[in-house]
Amino acid sequence: MLRERAALRYTPAGIEALDLHLEHTSDQDAGGRQQRVELELQAVAFAQLARRLQHAQPGQTLQLAGFLLPVRRGARSLKLNITEWIEEP
Repeated sequence: MLRERAALRYTPAGIEALDLHLEHTSDQDAGGRQQRVELELQAVAFAQLARRLQHAQPGQTLQLAGFLLPVRRGARSLKLNITEWIEEP
């Protein structure tokens, strides 16, 4: 779920970027038991995907795909680099 989004910005290379704060809640199988997973994470989207996601509203449920990377070089904290927004029909 989208918790908060920042205004569209531009990287030093001139590429659109959008920073997001997401909330995730799910039940996962952990060795035959269900484990509740609840977390908040930072995310970023670039270019066309950033332009599309800037219209998402706080509270909106989103299905996103991407990969994790450090929030900055050498950091131990992670953020999600969004590569795909899977929109439900």
